[in-house]
Amino acid sequence: MTARPGSLAPHRRPLAWIGAGALASGLAASALQSFDDSDDFLLAPEPYGFDFYVVQLAQRGVRGVDLVRLIRRRSAAGIIALCNERQDEFVVACEAGADMVLSQHAPAEHLLAAMTAVRRRIHLQAKAVATGAEAWRLLADSATLQAPDGTRIALSESDLAIMLCFAHADGGRVERRQLVECLWGEQAEAMDNALHATLYRLRKRIELASQTLAPVRAVAKVGYEFRAPLQLA
Repeated sequence: MTARPGSLAPHRRPLAWIGAGALASGLAASALQSFDDSDDFLLAPEPYGFDFYVVQLAQRGVRGVDLVRLIRRRSAAGIIALCNERQDEFVVACEAGADMVLSQHAPAEHLLAAMTAVRRRIHLQAKAVATGAEAWRLLADSATLQAPDGTRIALSESDLAIMLCFAHADGGRVERRQLVECLWGEQAEAMDNALHATLYRLRKRIELASQTLAPVRAVAKVGYEFRAPLQLA
């Protein structure tokens, strides 16, 4: 369990599985390195050097959500979190940086399909950056977001309000309270769940239309950010 991840073919990129269930996942043993729990993972050599992570949210040691947050701070790799049937930590796992959250009892084919989708989006985003076409454009007059590959994504009224906040923010980072006031007015209460749901729908709208990983990320104890160059046109 302490060996460094080896060099694998593109369809078997190194994978870290943290928590129980790896043997029943449908993944070949040669395609992953499993860790019994979060402590075991964090004590391993180069824990942030993997291309993909599957994290059980039920962990001994460091909480699963906190582990997702640690990995996301240090890596742009794909992360799938596995939660319980009640999905108690669905929202916080997404906010911590998970690309997808599945049930820990999801069929093997669902997990493999989710991993393939996340990897495809990461690849397309990396390709756009490599070709120098990484800038997104917000066309406010037509309520449209243009992806780096030229794909145009129609925005709802709330989507446009959020994107304008990102476009005007220094570094693309906006506080949670500012987003709440922008969407629901200065008298609105915290509405964390409603805000998360709105940002989640925006991410899915972008990803479904462009097949590109949406650069919208939660920032712990702050709010959200658009983690890519964004031009207002």
